[in-house]
Amino acid sequence: MFRKLYLVYGLLILGTTAFAQYRGWSMTPMNQLKNVPNSVRDNPGSYRSVYGFYHHYTGGK
Repeated sequence: MFRKLYLVYGLLILGTTAFAQYRGWSMTPMNQLKNVPNSVRDNPGSYRSVYGFYHHYTGGK
């Protein structure tokens, strides 16, 4: 008896979450950026780790 109830409850929860995912519903509000740069070079305020503690010039041959 309880096994069937748990099965129905689980299928109901899975169906509801699948439908919510399909519709794009979320429990938390999301901030979406409208103008996202295509690359790191298009975004001058981004963090570039390669310019940190690495010297680019290492000498000649």
